[in-house]
Amino acid sequence: MEEQKAVVSVLYNLANADFCTHEGEDECLRGCLPELEFNQPDFVPIQRNELQKQTYETLKRMTKEKKRTFSRMMTRVSRADGHFGPREQAFVKEILLMCDVPFVHK
Repeated sequence: MEEQKAVVSVLYNLANADFCTHEGEDECLRGCLPELEFNQPDFVPIQRNELQKQTYETLKRMTKEKKRTFSRMMTRVSRADGHFGPREQAFVKEILLMCDVPFVHK
C-alpha cells in the first residue's frame, strides 16, 4: 500500500507539473490506477515539496519490474497531453535519478 501511495502521488504531481492538468493527462492518470490496483476515492496525494522526504525511499526499494512499470506510467502520463514540457522533464529526471528508476519510454 505504501508503494501504491508513493507511485500515485508521483503520477499526480507529474500530471500537474506544468500547473495545468489537461484532460488527456487526467484520463491517463485515472487509467493507471486499476493497473496499480489502487482504489481510494478519498486519497490526497503527497505534495511535491514533500515527495523526497516521504516517497523516495519507498520508490528506491521497489523491485526492478515495478520500477519499469512505474517508469512506463510516468512516460504515458507526461506525454498524454501531447507535450512533454520542461517542468515535466525535470520532474521525471529527478525521480529517475533519485529513486534509481530506469527510463522506459514505451
